[in-house]
Amino acid sequence: MPNATYAQLDTTIRVKESSLLAKEDYDALLRANSLEDVFAALRKTNYHIPENIGETHDFEGFLTRDLREMYAGLYEETPVDEVVDVFALRYSYHNLKVLFKEWYTERDFSHMYINIGRFSIEALRTLMQTGEGNQFPEVMKEGVQHARDYYDEYQDLDGISILLDQAYLGHLRAIADESDDQDMAKTLLMMIDLENLSMVVRGMKQGRSRGFLEAVLSDDGTFEEVELVDLATSKDYNRVLDKFASLPFAGKINDRISANDPIDVVQLDKKIKKIEAEEIRQSAWVPFGPMPVLAYIYFKENEVANLRLILNAKEYDLDQKSVEERMRPIYGL
Repeated sequence: MPNATYAQLDTTIRVKESSLLAKEDYDALLRANSLEDVFAALRKTNYHIPENIGETHDFEGFLTRDLREMYAGLYEETPVDEVVDVFALRYSYHNLKVLFKEWYTERDFSHMYINIGRFSIEALRTLMQTGEGNQFPEVMKEGVQHARDYYDEYQDLDGISILLDQAYLGHLRAIADESDDQDMAKTLLMMIDLENLSMVVRGMKQGRSRGFLEAVLSDDGTFEEVELVDLATSKDYNRVLDKFASLPFAGKINDRISANDPIDVVQLDKKIKKIEAEEIRQSAWVPFGPMPVLAYIYFKENEVANLRLILNAKEYDLDQKSVEERMRPIYGL
C-alpha cells in the first residue's frame, strides 16, 4: 500500500495522540488519596468512567471497552489491517489459548475471552477445531495446526500456550516480510529480537534446559534459534550482550544494560521496554506511513496497562514507589 494513502490518517493520529495522558496526569493519579480521587481525575480525561464504578470496581470493564473502541476505529481508518493486527493479534492468540483450554478440558472459560481484534471468538473457535477460516492468513492457520498436533502427541496444555506465543511472533515476522514499509519491518524485527533477549536472560537465570529453550525462543528474529539456545546455555552475559550489540538498536542496549551489573530479570524487562519505546517513539515521526499508527497503539496499550496498575494499587493500598517502578513508558517521555 503506497505510503501516500496514510497522509490523511497522520492528521487523525496526531489528534488521538493529544488525548494520551501526560506526565502531569499520571502525577495526579499517583498522588490521589483514594480510588474515588482517581476516578474523579480520570473523568477529566477522555475515559468514560461508569457511575457505579465505586460499587463494582470493574476496572477491566471500562479499560477493555476503551481499547476495543480504539481498535475498531483504527481498523476502519487504517489502509492495511495488518498494521493494526501487530498489537491486536495478542488478543486473538490469547483467545486461542482459552479456546484450546476449553476444548481439551471440557470446561467453560468464557470469562477469560478478550473481545478485541478483527477475529471473532466463534471464528477463532472454528479455526481451532477445524483449521478452517478464509479470513485467517496461512501463518495463523499453521500456528494453530502446530499447536493441535503438539497436543495430540503430548497432551500438554502448557506447551500449547508456549507454541501460540511463538506463533504470534511468527505472525509478526510474516507481517514484516510482507510489508513495503522498511520502518515498520524494522520495528517488528526489533520487537522479536528484544523478546528473544529477555527469554535468553531468563533462561540463563533460571537454569532452563536446552529443550525448554528450544521451545520458547523464536526463530523469526535476526538470529537463528540454535544461536540463541547456545547463548542461553553458555551462562556468559558478556557473550549475550556482544551478540545483540550487532543489532541496529545496539547502542541503546549498551547504554542501558551492562554485563557487570547483577542481572535482575524484572529490571532487564523494564530496560527492554524503554529501548522498545524509544525506538517506536523515534519512528513515529516518519510521515505518510504506518509508524504513527503503530506508535499510537503501542503507547495507548502502555497507558491502559499503567491505569490498571494504578487502580489496583489504590484499591489494595500498594506502595507508590513500587507502582512507579512497574509502570510502562508513556507517550512524550
